[in-house]
Amino acid sequence: MATRRFGGHAKGPGSSAPSGVEPLGTVRRSQLISTYGIGAIVDLEKGSFMPMGLDDWEGATGQPFLTIHEPRLEAQLGVDHFRLAPAVRTVKGSALVEPRATLPAVRFPAWHECPKCHRIGTEHDPFELAPDLSRLKCGPCKTFATPVRFVVACRAGHIDEFPWVEWAHRNHPESICERPSLKLLSSGRSAALGDLYLQCKCGARNSLGEAFQPKALNRSCTGFQPWLHSRQGGCKAEPRVLQRGASNVHFSVGASALSIPPVSDAAFQIIDQQWITLGALPPEAVETVVRHVATQYAVPYEALLAAYKERKRVSSPSETVTEGNSRAEEYAALSVDRDDEDMGGFKPQFCNAVGDPPDVLRPWFDLVGAVSRLRELRAVAGFSRIEPYPVSAERIGAAILEGQVSRLSKSPRNWLPASELRGEGIFLRFDGEALDQWIVDNPAVTERAAALERVAAAIAVQRGYVRDYEITPRLLLVHTFSHALIRQISLDCGYSSSALRERLYVSEATADAKAMHGVLIYTGSPDSEGSLGGLVRLADPELLSEIVLEAVRSAQWCGSDPVCLETDPRQSGERIGGAACHCCVLVPETACEKFNRELDRSLLVGAADGKWSGYFEGIEN
Repeated sequence: MATRRFGGHAKGPGSSAPSGVEPLGTVRRSQLISTYGIGAIVDLEKGSFMPMGLDDWEGATGQPFLTIHEPRLEAQLGVDHFRLAPAVRTVKGSALVEPRATLPAVRFPAWHECPKCHRIGTEHDPFELAPDLSRLKCGPCKTFATPVRFVVACRAGHIDEFPWVEWAHRNHPESICERPSLKLLSSGRSAALGDLYLQCKCGARNSLGEAFQPKALNRSCTGFQPWLHSRQGGCKAEPRVLQRGASNVHFSVGASALSIPPVSDAAFQIIDQQWITLGALPPEAVETVVRHVATQYAVPYEALLAAYKERKRVSSPSETVTEGNSRAEEYAALSVDRDDEDMGGFKPQFCNAVGDPPDVLRPWFDLVGAVSRLRELRAVAGFSRIEPYPVSAERIGAAILEGQVSRLSKSPRNWLPASELRGEGIFLRFDGEALDQWIVDNPAVTERAAALERVAAAIAVQRGYVRDYEITPRLLLVHTFSHALIRQISLDCGYSSSALRERLYVSEATADAKAMHGVLIYTGSPDSEGSLGGLVRLADPELLSEIVLEAVRSAQWCGSDPVCLETDPRQSGERIGGAACHCCVLVPETACEKFNRELDRSLLVGAADGKWSGYFEGIEN
C-alpha cells in the first residue's frame, strides 16, 4: 500500500528519477479482504496505517482494476462485479513501485511516542516528518517515533485517537495548559497497565490503569471514520479503549462462494471474460457476437450460446439468491462426480470425484468427495469493531443501513473488493439416516443444543443482529467434527491448521428441501495453480480411515478434562459452546466459519455423565 500523502517520490523538472512511489509496505491481496482490510490498522515497518475506502481506491491506480465474477455471490451482495486489488509492479532500475500498483492509506493513530525521551504527540507537535516522507522523527533524540498503543472505538465501527491531553489532566480539569507537552512514563514496578502514567509539563499526572474500565472515557463517540475522511454525528454507541493491535479492532464482514457448474465450466469462463460487452448487447445482436467469440476461441457455438443464456439467467435471477440456497447448490455439486473438458484454453474450475466411504467409516458417513480443483471467491462488504457481527450475505446491505456494519465507501458502489482462491479439498457427507436416528435415540442432545440456542438468541437480541439459523444437534456435530478433522490433518499431513479452512453444509429438512450434513475441508492459494494434491490424497480409503478415527479418538480426551467435558452450555456466555477449548477442538479463526463458536465435542464422544451417547460411539481408543 501507499498513500498520496506519505508515499510519493518527487520528480522535479529535468529529473531523470523514475516515475514511481516508495510504498509504505506490502500485504497480500487476500489480506486486504480480511485481516488488513479497509478500516483496519496495519502495522508496518514505517508505522501504523489504515487502508482507505473504495472512493480513494478508484482514483489511486489510474487504471481499471482486474475484474472478476461470481454470479451467485454478486446476486447475494447486490453488485455487478468484483475487483482484485492491484499487484506490486516495480519500476525498472529502482526500488520504487508504479503508482497504479498501490492503494491509499492514512496514518493512524496520528499520536506517536519517542522511544528514547518518551514524549508523545503528533506531526509538527512535537515530531516532524522524516526524509522518507512516511515516518515521524523526534528531532532532539534523532530517533523514529512509534505509534501509541491505544485507540478508541465503538460498536458502530467508528475509531479515533485516545484523548491523551484530557486523560493526563483528568484529575486537574481546571489546569489544562494552553500548550500541553506530554510524556508517557512507567513507574517501573511491573509491566502492568496501572504502572503507566501520563505526565504533562504543567505538573498534571494520571495513571492509565483505569483506561480500559467500562465508561472510563465519560464521553460520547466522535463518529470519526478516518478511512472515509469523515465524521458521523449522533453516534450513541459507547466508546471503548482498545489496544492498537488487538484482534477486536477490526472484523471483516463479507461472504464467499465456490464456483460450481455451470459457472465453473470453461465455456462460462469465456462468456464471463467478455461479459462487459456481451451483457450490454441487444437481443438481435447476440447470435452474431457469440458466433464471433466462438470463432475467436475455437469452441463450439452451441456450447457458448448455452453458457451465455445461463449467464444471463443467473445475472437476472427471478427470485432472491440467498446464502442458504447457494450453499444447497454447492452441497449438491459436491455430492456428484464432475470432470469437464478444457475448452478454448480454459480449464474448468471445479473437478470432483465421489465414492463410498471406507467400510470402517460406513456407520457414520455415506459419501466421500475428492475435490481436485476448486475456486473460491471471497468478497468483503463491510466490517465491525469490538465484536464480530454475524450476518448472512444477503442481509449485509441492510445491516450497513442500520449502522450495525461499517460501510467501505461514502456512497454505494456497483463493485466490491474480492480475492480468489484456487485449491483442493476433501468433502465428507454424514449418513442422514444414522444421524437422524442418533438424535432420536439421544433426546438429551436436543436439550443441549436448545440451551446453546437460548444463549445465542439472547446475545443476538442484546447486540441487535438477526440470526437466520438455529443451533441444532446436527450443526454442533458437523461443526465440531470439522474442527477435530482439521487438527488431525494438521498433525498427520504437514498442513498448518491456519492453512486449512472449513465450509459447512448444515440445515434441517423442510417441506421443500432435504437436510444437509456435510463438511468441506480445503486449502489453496491465490495463484493459478492452487495447491499440490495433499488433501485429495486423503480420500484414499486407508488414509481417510486412519485420520478420521484418530480425530475422534483425540476428541475423547482433553488436557482440560474433566472441566472441559463437563462444561454447562448455559454458562458459556459469548463463547456460545459446550465442551470445546484450545486443548481439544478450537482452531485458528481463519480456519473457522463461526469464530470458534457453536462447538461441543461431547456430541462426538458422549456426555461425561452418560446422559447421551456420542455419534461416534463404538470407536475404541
